[in-house]
Amino acid sequence: MSNTRLTKKQREFVLAAIAEGLETDEINKRAAKCKPPFTVTRQDVDYYRKSRGLRVKDLKESGDLDALSMGFARREERVQALSEIGRSLYEDLQGAIRSLTDGQFKEGEIRQMRGIFDDLAKEMGDRKTKLEHSSDPDAPVTIRVQYEDE
Repeated sequence: MSNTRLTKKQREFVLAAIAEGLETDEINKRAAKCKPPFTVTRQDVDYYRKSRGLRVKDLKESGDLDALSMGFARREERVQALSEIGRSLYEDLQGAIRSLTDGQFKEGEIRQMRGIFDDLAKEMGDRKTKLEHSSDPDAPVTIRVQYEDE
């Protein structure tokens, strides 16, 4: 094992990647996009393959691991889908702006576009939501949502 100790979430990430059949360099490419980014050595991957091999095999056979590591369960898939939808919507809005004759923008589509940008920022870890509330039991309940861009 390397000197770096992985968190539980990182170990689960590595195990899911091993179950997918990824090699060390492929795992490190994906791990570089994590928050925080991390790397594993070939020895790390070999260790997890040997020590957790049966568990990963059981998870794969039960189908439980597949549900967690494919489709929209994976951030990369969600980001890809949001990007495709955003691109299509953006192109539609560009066409509408070029052919604008009555002076009205498509408010609903613009709102949706902003929502897609917000979702993408959150998926990429670029925007965090901070919730605050008053602890005074006599004060009216108020919640303030603040986005913190890194």
